[in-house]
Amino acid sequence: MAKPSKSEYIRWVKGSLNRLLNASLADDGTALLEYRSWLITFQMRHTLAVNAKVDRPTQDALIKANRKHAGYVRWIQNALLISGEGIKVGGKNILADGSWGPHTEQAVKAFQAKHEKVKADGWVGANTERLLMLRTGTVPPGRTKVLREPKFDPVVPIWDVPVPDDDYDIPPAEGFRFATSEGIGLSASLFGISSGTIYLDDLSNNTRIALSYASLGLGKSSVPGGYDYSNLDMECTGEVYPNPIYGRVEVTSLNDIIGWCLIYQAQYVGLQGRYVTRMFLSMGEGLVYGSIASLTGVGALVAPVLMIRSCKAIVAIRGISGGSPNAALSGAIGYLSLGDAKAHIDKLRSLIPV
Repeated sequence: MAKPSKSEYIRWVKGSLNRLLNASLADDGTALLEYRSWLITFQMRHTLAVNAKVDRPTQDALIKANRKHAGYVRWIQNALLISGEGIKVGGKNILADGSWGPHTEQAVKAFQAKHEKVKADGWVGANTERLLMLRTGTVPPGRTKVLREPKFDPVVPIWDVPVPDDDYDIPPAEGFRFATSEGIGLSASLFGISSGTIYLDDLSNNTRIALSYASLGLGKSSVPGGYDYSNLDMECTGEVYPNPIYGRVEVTSLNDIIGWCLIYQAQYVGLQGRYVTRMFLSMGEGLVYGSIASLTGVGALVAPVLMIRSCKAIVAIRGISGGSPNAALSGAIGYLSLGDAKAHIDKLRSLIPV
């Protein structure tokens, strides 16, 4: 049988990223920005060369990671049983228990030797997955479409260019992807101060950058005083996206990220604290004008408009925090910088009404 086409190879990669990283990539052969971004995320998590390419090390890492996914292994085992190769030495069927072991690997080799006409290696990559799908009519986790053997057409080739074992080029990705964050905050009943670091992956340069922030704000706390913190060992997820009023798809410049910002946060600290944060970035002069306008009667109505229009990007963060028991809502004026943002705390105090 023919090797998978380049389109089918990309579909295998996308299915792997969907199941391993909880991505939501379409089951098709397109290699757009979101696909490349998730591919870079996988490479960084597995300490591979970050190049947005499915080179041989990345391909092998995907196959090995798939072996640890119980749902995917269970699909392989059931597909082998349907196909007729899921039989151990001694005539007993392999167990569809989601655990990769020597019996499952031996059954994969038997399938490959019979149907692929190539050296059986026991690795379930794009070609083996494709043949299992074709023979059984089943769909593995991460994929959504049933495969059908194409009908022969003397004019249109059955497959497009077969994918060789080596890598193929993918255009470089652009923009920034949220990686993680850490910080500490001190709060009174009405006032609070915080500082920390946000880590972003620069997809254009394949690097990770650290941005420091400091903030001073007003809020409402259930206790007269307390503290909270988060570190790199705690669960933290987030995303970076441009202000939708400008109609852009990605944030591609640090100038749209660093500078004055507004920070809104809701948090609960108990046995296991949770927090949700929104940071409106690179506010610039709109932050100053909005703060001044909010001090007047009618001006308070236009302050949000002045601020939102000057916002270039937004960071949304959620995760686990620790600290003293507390439940609070807060809004703060902060500064995000490549250097030490704590030096801006005096300027922050001058912008907040006493």
